[in-house]
Amino acid sequence: MSLVDRLADRLKNSEPAAFEIIFRRCLRSRFQGSSCDRCARECPAEAIRLEPGRIALDPKRCVGCLACTAVCPAEALVGRDSRLAAAPTKVAAVKTVSFCCEKAICTGEEIILPCLGALSEEHLAAFASRSREGISLHLTMCGDCRASFVPGILARRLQTLADKLGRDGLASLVRLITQEEEAEAGQSAGASSRRSFFRAFWNISFHAATETITTLQAETPKKENHAHKHQPGRLTLLRQALADSGDETASLAMLPLFFTLTARAACNFCGGCAGLCPTGALKNTRVEGVKQLQFTWARCSGCGLCLEFCRKNALSLVTGRLPGSLEVEKDIILQAEPVLSQ
Repeated sequence: MSLVDRLADRLKNSEPAAFEIIFRRCLRSRFQGSSCDRCARECPAEAIRLEPGRIALDPKRCVGCLACTAVCPAEALVGRDSRLAAAPTKVAAVKTVSFCCEKAICTGEEIILPCLGALSEEHLAAFASRSREGISLHLTMCGDCRASFVPGILARRLQTLADKLGRDGLASLVRLITQEEEAEAGQSAGASSRRSFFRAFWNISFHAATETITTLQAETPKKENHAHKHQPGRLTLLRQALADSGDETASLAMLPLFFTLTARAACNFCGGCAGLCPTGALKNTRVEGVKQLQFTWARCSGCGLCLEFCRKNALSLVTGRLPGSLEVEKDIILQAEPVLSQ
């Protein structure tokens, strides 16, 4: 089938889902006993249902808000649109950081995303830490969108972020701009330059064409070949923001977004938890006949799969990283008793 034929076939069919499911990463697929239901709970459209050992998507219910992708601790749900992945580079290049969707362009200087529902707590904290003037999320057109609940979702995430980091912390640098607020401020597209405004629409058209051609180039679906251990992009972004921060106070303020794992006396260091860890935060080691678990705190997504797998209930995971070394690759060694020789 030619590229033209595939394009015609795509136009005749309904729009593809806004995200793909990488089942190998899903906690429910990695461990049948996992009770993870974050994506289903986050979806107001009830488009995701839980099945034994997996999740399933109802494309007729999905509205493309990408809210589910922002809460999956293993990044098993991945947005097909590439603009969120490119956002960190754009944030670093501008002085005033503003995000919007294609419908809410105001000045033409905003960073355009498929939907702002894809912005997780980690995204908001990392972007805010890199912006001197804070960031603005333009939600002015959400009321006319089928994903009208996105402002409520972002307000809740921002509130959770404020609870973790303090009301005067990074959460205070994020501003949600609704239609009512914009009307009161008297903002309009007329305040922007015509060049910026039309450049934004040219970028949208170019992006749409590029994404469509890239999608259609594959003649047959490729066999899933994703790494067994995977670092979620938003966790990598947060870790990088912590490493790049030149302000120790700001770095300490981000520690509540990470996690700390400890092993109690009941742990026999079988290593099963390390094998199951989806992000590679846990590794098995042995030094001079002593079994150890190596925990890299900055790589932990807090999924809790290790706790669910441990039959001895010997592991403890708490939110927050205690003040200490801020080296993001610093490991914590959880050590067992020496192995007795036979």
